Amino acid sequence: MAATHAISKPTRHNQWYDEDLTEVNPQIRSLLETYSKVPPERVVPHVNAIRERGFAANPYPCIGHYRFLTLTLLTHPLYDTIRKRLIEDPSTRYLDLGCCFGQDLRELVSEGVPSEQLTGLDIEAPLMELGYEFFLDRETLKSKFLVADIFKGAEQGEPWTSLEKEKADIIHCSAFFHLFPLPDQIRAAKNVARLVRPNGIIVGRQSGSVKPGEVPAIAEGSTSFRHDISSLQSMWDEVGRATDTEWKVSGTLDTVGMIAKKNAVEDENSRRLLFTITRVR
Repeated sequence: MAATHAISKPTRHNQWYDEDLTEVNPQIRSLLETYSKVPPERVVPHVNAIRERGFAANPYPCIGHYRFLTLTLLTHPLYDTIRKRLIEDPSTRYLDLGCCFGQDLRELVSEGVPSEQLTGLDIEAPLMELGYEFFLDRETLKSKFLVADIFKGAEQGEPWTSLEKEKADIIHCSAFFHLFPLPDQIRAAKNVARLVRPNGIIVGRQSGSVKPGEVPAIAEGSTSFRHDISSLQSMWDEVGRATDTEWKVSGTLDTVGMIAKKNAVEDENSRRLLFTITRVR
């Protein structure tokens, strides 16, 4: 999931703020018990406390609905390939855009990936700071966490300009683009494109739709664009023309993780979109 600029912030509402959990999924429990050494009986209250503080700082549905507990990268078909490449090739660089608490990054580290090869970036410094408290690794994790705005790109200077210079082989960007109308998505994607090495990939998950188009967004009077694979390819074709690059989009639409009832952010056309965007030139 990703933090964003102010236009996406909802007010707190029970539509996107669940009751405290009484149990967590096995993947996040395992990560907290084995990587963070949280005692088993403390896992649930620890998660609830972090959620409360995270929502107070940034009241997004993905925090209120505990979606940060889904290790998104772990569900991607290329996860094992990504993990093995990072372990076997020390020159490989991974960048998590909109990393939130850095949960996907920590999962890679827990499975043997050297943390020095991994960087997290978000516009919301409080969420990344809470990540250290969530995973209890401030003194051991060697990954970098950077604060920058994807929409501003190089105009904001450091640290973005250094990211453009170094670039990454693998970018993870989940639950970000779907928050914005199409022109804003294109503007952000042009900046992201400048961070990817040739033959590099952008992978992630976001809300998609069987009927791509603009839909009402959380902030009153605003919209966001939901893609299918074809419309996402069209967007990256436009990005390629603007940045003198070329991209191939692949992916799937399914109903995994969709909330059963209609709510402020999902409807009957909503789907989970798993994507891989490869820079072919």
